[in-house]
Amino acid sequence: MHPEEIRQMILDLLREICPDAEIGEIEAGVSFRDQFEFDSIDFLNLVLATEKILSLRIPEIDYPRLSSLDGCIGYLVPKVAEAREAERRMA
Repeated sequence: MHPEEIRQMILDLLREICPDAEIGEIEAGVSFRDQFEFDSIDFLNLVLATEKILSLRIPEIDYPRLSSLDGCIGYLVPKVAEAREAERRMA
């Protein structure tokens, strides 16, 4: 997946999880918690939904890397590429 696809997926998930948040005004480098009401349950829902959509396991130790839009993109783009490459090798 390309960075823009990851970005759009995360924004779509945030719209579902936090419908009152001004998603169009998100600052990519600032944590979600610092921008709108986004508690630990919301964060966990974001991580779990991301895992499900991407068929990817995100270790709990890496959760803090997903605290902002830039963090999500920076973490997920290479992880998805690695997972896809591993799938190709096994096929």
